[in-house]
Formats: sequence, structure tokens, C-alpha cells
Amino acid sequence: MTRKLYLFQLLLLISAYDVSSQPPQQPLQPLGDVLLMVLDKDKDKKVTMSEINAQMAQLENLFQHGEGPEADEYRRLLLGAKAAAPKAFQLLDSNRDDGLSRTELRYVTKFEKSLKKGGGMKELLRDVFATLDADGDDRLGVDELAEGSRSDEVIAEATSKFHALFPIRKSAKELESFVRDAIGSIGGGKGKGGIDALDRDTVAEGMKWIDDDGDGYVQRKEVGKYYNAAGRKFLEISKTIKQMGPMLAMFGGMDMGGGFDEDGSNDDDDRNRAVVVVAAAAAAASKWTCRPRRCEPCE
Repeated sequence: MTRKLYLFQLLLLISAYDVSSQPPQQPLQPLGDVLLMVLDKDKDKKVTMSEINAQMAQLENLFQHGEGPEADEYRRLLLGAKAAAPKAFQLLDSNRDDGLSRTELRYVTKFEKSLKKGGGMKELLRDVFATLDADGDDRLGVDELAEGSRSDEVIAEATSKFHALFPIRKSAKELESFVRDAIGSIGGGKGKGGIDALDRDTVAEGMKWIDDDGDGYVQRKEVGKYYNAAGRKFLEISKTIKQMGPMLAMFGGMDMGGGFDEDGSNDDDDRNRAVVVVAAAAAAASKWTCRPRRCEPCE
């Protein structure tokens, strides 16, 4: 397929998307359903870790040449997502079949809802903070966090509270095993019975990103500040995914031609970028209506 022919197809797509003639915006699909739609490339109704890694690689390729604060922010978020993805996958894969089903991905939707007012996540965070705050001074020190990672009682109580909001395993006890494994993967120290725990150096390093005033403690207000910021960012990203996901899934399922251009180069990467740009433009345009002398968002 030549570059000119492909660009012509994109122009047809853009011209066909007449925003002014679109019906009222339909309710967005649940986040978990959209993720299944976008990530499940072989359409077997499951998402594998390899499919997630492939999508991450495409996003890395998309943002690698971006410039400015926004591009830097997306790269930082993508780096964090890549680091968290394997453990998040294991947590969601409740039946351990190495694939995330629609039912399992519904917990992503539940997590999104928990971040909204009255959703339960803020209360869960407060309860877990109180559980870790052994001396009740509204701040967590290195020793309290390190000791908490070794304490059967603390782990059991925190896991029980998490399981009450997200019953992602049959029992809190089963989920507790996952939590211990997650702590062990970070490691650095040994807890009761030689089980991996967090040592002081590991905890101190991990605290730096949230310890704004550099006093060596995580204050309750610092936790609240970063929770609010991270929650807003997650909800912004999830809304974008729900708006653009169905369109991207539709493009992903189309045979865009493949092969090489007349100059001998492969334009798969250019196609991916172009599809994302078109989808983003269409999604953004659908939120605005043109009026005399000004444009205002529909929302």
C-alpha cells in the first residue's frame, strides 16, 4: 500500500466523521470492557500479559519522539504502568489461567468507581494508614512501615479491608498470600519465619517520592495530597480510554494493508501514529459544538 493511498483512506475516514451530524453522546462503556476490547488482539475473550506488553511497546514507540512537559508526563506514566503491570495482572488473574477474562477485568471498573466520591477507596486508604500508624501520631516512619511489612496482624488486617472492597479472591486469606508474595518481590529484609519483608533502606527510598517536606516521615496530609492527584489523573486517563477505545479497537481489527511502500520502507509505525491521531481528534471534536463567535464544550 502506498503512502498516498493510505493517507487518502484516512482523509475519507475524517470526512465521514461529521461531528455536527452525530447523535447525542452515548454512555461510555465500562473501563474493564473497553480494555478487553482494545487489548484482546486475538479475540479469544481474554487478555494475556504478552498482549499487554505489545500494547505498551506501541505506546512507547508513539511517545518516544514527543517533546514538552505533556510528552514527558505520558512517558513517566507509561514507565510506572509498565512496572506495575505484571503484579496488577497477577492480582486480577484470580483463577491463574494466565488470561484476564471480562469478569476479572470488571475489577478495573470497580477500582475506577472506588476513586470517585463515596466509592470507598479514600476510606480504605485511611483505614490502612491507621493500621500502620502504630503510635497514632498521623505520620508513618521508616520503622513503622518496615515493621508493618513483617507483621502478620498488620498484613491480615489491611488485606481484610482491601478484600471487603475488592473481593478479587475467594477469601481474604487467599488474597493475603498474594500480598505477602508482592512484599517478597520487593524484598530487602526478612520477617518472621524468614519470609521476605521490607528493610529500612528499601522503605526509606520508597518514601522519598511522597515525603514532600523531607522530614523522613509520610504525613497523613501528604498521603491525601498524592492520593487526590493520582486519583484525578487515573480518572482522566480512564475517561480518555473509554472515549477512544472502541474506535481504536475497530481500527485495530481492520486490515490496513501492511507490507512496504514504494520507497521500500515499512509504514506500520506511521499507520499506528496516524490512527491514534485521527481517533484523538475525533474524540476531542465530539466534545465541542461550534457556535457564533465562540466554541464551547458540550459538557
